[in-house]
Amino acid sequence: MQSQSISHQAGFTSEAHLLRRALQSDALFSLLSSLIFIFAAGPVARFLGPSVPSWLILVIGLSFLPFVADIYWVLSDLVGRVRYGRIIAILNFVWVVGSYLVLWLAWSQLTVASRWFIALQAEVIFLFAVLQTVGLRRLTR
Repeated sequence: MQSQSISHQAGFTSEAHLLRRALQSDALFSLLSSLIFIFAAGPVARFLGPSVPSWLILVIGLSFLPFVADIYWVLSDLVGRVRYGRIIAILNFVWVVGSYLVLWLAWSQLTVASRWFIALQAEVIFLFAVLQTVGLRRLTR
């Protein structure tokens, strides 16, 4: 009985590897983005466009911190918090849609560099969301 439990847990950890790495990468990317947005809100706002207020960049940076904390909370007990891993993946997909919505609605107010920046960060987040979704499916099959 003991060996079955251990082999099942070992299989679970190998299946969880992709999900764990995708979540860790997401948390690191979000934390670094948060720190840049918090400590360089003015330069980031000017980079994005002349009408982008620096307080908005600061608020976005601060809003990343609870997201990062939630990811680390999920990682601390991935087995028991798979449902929350799904929520993180969904939030990432929502961020991607929101990023492209910003591009569509504010195209003329953004610089060319900021358009690229928004699109590239959206693609990185999309990659995290896809990897998390694949990891979740492997884990729950």
